[in-house]
Amino acid sequence: MAEIKAKKNDVEVTIEYDFKGNLEDATEAFGADVVYSGFVSKSVITAQAAMRRYIEAGKGEEEIQELMNGWKPGVALKGESDPVGALVRKAKAMDPDARADFIAELEARLADA
Repeated sequence: MAEIKAKKNDVEVTIEYDFKGNLEDATEAFGADVVYSGFVSKSVITAQAAMRRYIEAGKGEEEIQELMNGWKPGVALKGESDPVGALVRKAKAMDPDARADFIAELEARLADA
C-alpha cells in the first residue's frame, strides 16, 4: 500500500492505494498500457527537469541531446556542480524583497571572507 497525500488550501487528505507492489502484479491489475503510460509520463518529467538544468548551465540543444542520449530512465543523471547556478535558481524563485535580502546577505558574507 502506498500512502498518498494531497493538500488544497487548508484541507489535507491522506489515502492508501494499492499499486500492487511489483511490475508483474501492477501489469496484471491495471494492464500493460497503463503501466507503460505511467512509466513514460514520469520519465518525460524527469527528462524535462534534467534538460532545464542543462539549459541553466548554458548547454545548447545539440549538447543536451548528446547528454540525454546516454540517459537511462530510472537512473539519476549526474548533476553538474554549479554552485553559482544553484544560487541564481534560488534567487529567481524569491519575491523581489526576499531576493534583495538574499543578495545583501551574500555580499555581507563575501565582504567578511
